[in-house]
Amino acid sequence: MSQRLSQMIGTRAEVRSNVGVVSAGHEHAVRAGLSALAAGGNAIDAIVAGAFAAFVAEPNNSGVGGYGHLSAFLAGPDGGRFFSVDHGPRAPAAASPDMYEVIVEPLDGHDWPSVAGDRNHVGGAAVAVPGAVPGLWEAHARAGRLPWARLLEPAIELAEAGLEVTWVVQIEIANRFDEIASRPALAAILLPDGRIPRSRTADGPGERLNQAALARTLRAVAAHGPAALDSGEAAAAIARAVAAVGGIVTVEDLAQYAPVVVDETPAVYRDLEYVTCRDTVGYETLGILQHFDLAAAAPGSAASLHLLAEAAGHAFVDGATYADDPELAAEPIAELGGAPFAALRAAAISPDRAAPRPVAATAPWLAPGHPARAQSAGGVRGTTQVVAADRDGNLAALITTIGADFGSLVAVPEAGIILNNSMVNYDPRPGRSNSIAPGKLPFFAVPTIVAARDGRAAFAAAGSGGYPILAGVIATTVGVVDHRLGVQAAIDVPRVHSQGNRTFVDSRAAPDAIAGLRERGHDVVVQDVAPGELAFSRVSAVAVCDDGSTLSAGAGPAWNTAAGGL
Repeated sequence: MSQRLSQMIGTRAEVRSNVGVVSAGHEHAVRAGLSALAAGGNAIDAIVAGAFAAFVAEPNNSGVGGYGHLSAFLAGPDGGRFFSVDHGPRAPAAASPDMYEVIVEPLDGHDWPSVAGDRNHVGGAAVAVPGAVPGLWEAHARAGRLPWARLLEPAIELAEAGLEVTWVVQIEIANRFDEIASRPALAAILLPDGRIPRSRTADGPGERLNQAALARTLRAVAAHGPAALDSGEAAAAIARAVAAVGGIVTVEDLAQYAPVVVDETPAVYRDLEYVTCRDTVGYETLGILQHFDLAAAAPGSAASLHLLAEAAGHAFVDGATYADDPELAAEPIAELGGAPFAALRAAAISPDRAAPRPVAATAPWLAPGHPARAQSAGGVRGTTQVVAADRDGNLAALITTIGADFGSLVAVPEAGIILNNSMVNYDPRPGRSNSIAPGKLPFFAVPTIVAARDGRAAFAAAGSGGYPILAGVIATTVGVVDHRLGVQAAIDVPRVHSQGNRTFVDSRAAPDAIAGLRERGHDVVVQDVAPGELAFSRVSAVAVCDDGSTLSAGAGPAWNTAAGGL
């Protein structure tokens, strides 16, 4: 007789408010966002305040040495408008398509090829030009209400007090202890006296990391904005730290960085208009799902999980193979996320049978006989998110990251900064859509969704945890829109993730749902959702309830996220 243990379920109560709500990857980010709302700020102010607090509270996930993607909906008498701030990493001016030696080809579409010495993942050569501060600055300049400096106050206070180590931070440090300990600059930030810091327990508070240097940096950013990091001593210190370990980011790269701010044209899903911050994979996934009756399939059922896996798998391989920086691409990249192309892809998907694996990639502009480029995909893990809604009808969603946990492991101790490893997000092989080029933005298939209904704010979601963010954000959107679930219930539905090959299934899914996927031809891999493991991403979401005035917020998993309201 086979054995089956009961599955862990970690959830929280859905938050409701008529004033404002914030959901994020950390309680300090939620508190900072709510503080901005309480002071008269709007959802964009809450996002900026929450992001900077996360830079202090989640040093493994985010920081001023990172980058992000922000989507927003601003209410107005004309029905409101969307805008997005793509502040992803840019390749340094000295970068080139052949700057790494490729040694291992990808196995199943989940990783770029490995490179010699892991140089695109760890060390100075892995550092791309960060955009976190310029991006948040531009979002605030576009739509913020409160003074910029006011929004950084919670983060500065946190840094001055020193971050109390929780089990989450302690585990992340322990997981990479040898690597951190071998790098004195990073150890100076994370390892007091060269050891793993003590975490909070029932017997007492956790040890506090000394973040005085980061507090000084944040005070400079509060006073001068991005100029505090792209010129003067801070910029010189960053460039020195990178060069000392073989990197190529220069002071000039930092000074020339510019985010992309766009009044993004919304797509349509059911009765919603929405944007994704230029993420074509998110657009294509929802565009495919638009052609299926998901409401007729129960949440978490084999029928529902199958369609989610097929839509994401097809969209992911198309994006990973053909997506490019729109500013540099020869092809009309936006068409990858367009409704006509999604309709063509949906027509080839069976509701009863998985497509042959690996899914064959295509693009709207391909003529018959056009040679397809090889499928590949990358990943980011060290990421967090902040989502907010206010009573005036504004919404905003942010994904912000330094790449892997603790980024490139390159630190600037005199500034308290840990730098990203975002060069891993480019294909290290020349001649491909996502190959490296100076100043280029890389492929980044993780949508930040902000949606409106009839010209009024409706829903927003973002996530963290690598490319399974796609699965979490899309599944939550489907739960709210198609299944009419509250945001917390939608976040809690067991998930499925596919990048066009194997199908990864949440272990909380019902046995008959997992069996149903196998019967449909999926190569199923069951993965646990438990503390210390993040197979299916963290998700934050907010929504406007049916009465038009009550705001709701949810977050999950419960042990590593937070949500709150005023």
